[in-house]
Amino acid sequence: MFSKPFLTLTALMTFGFASTFAQAGLINLVQNGEFENTGVKPGRWAPVGDVPHWYSGEGKIEIWAESFQWGKQKGSDGLATGQHAEITWRTDKVDKANIWTQFVIPKAFSYGSTALFSFDYQNRKSKGILGSVEVNGKEFASFSGSSAGSWSAMNLDVAGLSAGDNVRLLFQSQGGGSSGGHIDQVEFNVAVPIPGTVALVGLGLAGLGFSRRKK
Repeated sequence: MFSKPFLTLTALMTFGFASTFAQAGLINLVQNGEFENTGVKPGRWAPVGDVPHWYSGEGKIEIWAESFQWGKQKGSDGLATGQHAEITWRTDKVDKANIWTQFVIPKAFSYGSTALFSFDYQNRKSKGILGSVEVNGKEFASFSGSSAGSWSAMNLDVAGLSAGDNVRLLFQSQGGGSSGGHIDQVEFNVAVPIPGTVALVGLGLAGLGFSRRKK
């Protein structure tokens, strides 16, 4: 036999609440994906040893600040504002020419949903960029691209994740040394229930229970 709360929930869903439970919102799990939270003066670039939520095999990450550019290139938003990161500071060594960020899939993650991974990129003297999505220490998906002289968008769907998974987004430059690949606007969006929707359903359950008690 099912318990009464389960029967009550079933009754609610019968009266049109199923779609409410299906509703979800997207949250971006990448922090500082635009590299704005880094103290570099406008019009300058600098190798920074403490970029919040980002790490590098070189120990420092080259950050390009507001209005600094080569040729006609600016930040990926097309404006002479904002900051972005170069994947390499001064090396071609595979174990050092990289940067990465990491996070944990939240408990509220809707199992079976597809995560939306995206970022903007371009390369100077390098052949392009490549990288991987690692889950719990193992490579889960890989990507590569080349966009010489202009910003391009990379969009990837990542399926098969579960709540509690440890995720690392690793970016590498294909050569180029100190003139490697650049990235900006990094996002990793996952679906979670909308808090307001859950609260509304909770109120519906409470109201139905009150109505039953009155009878």
